Amino acid sequence: MNDSADMKQASLKDAANALQSALSALEKSLDPMLGRLALLETKAREAEGFSEDRSRLAAELDEALENRRVREAEFEALSKQTRAELDMTIHALKDALAGGVDG
Repeated sequence: MNDSADMKQASLKDAANALQSALSALEKSLDPMLGRLALLETKAREAEGFSEDRSRLAAELDEALENRRVREAEFEALSKQTRAELDMTIHALKDALAGGVDG
């Protein structure tokens, strides 16, 4: 019985060593995948950052375009007012010159 117990113990030891070797091989094969996973996670975070930046920049662009529209409307109103004042000035000068020629 002693030999049988020794054989079982040797078989268990061999099985444990085989299991340990298999686990080591599995860990080694997982290392590259874990590295790639970490890289993908980093790229995903960067992509999220780019998406947030894009959204922020789009909002800033929308605001800038709206400000431009407001300034263009103000400029157009000022331009119309200036043209009207110039027309009145020109007419006043014509009337003054016409009055001076007649007078």
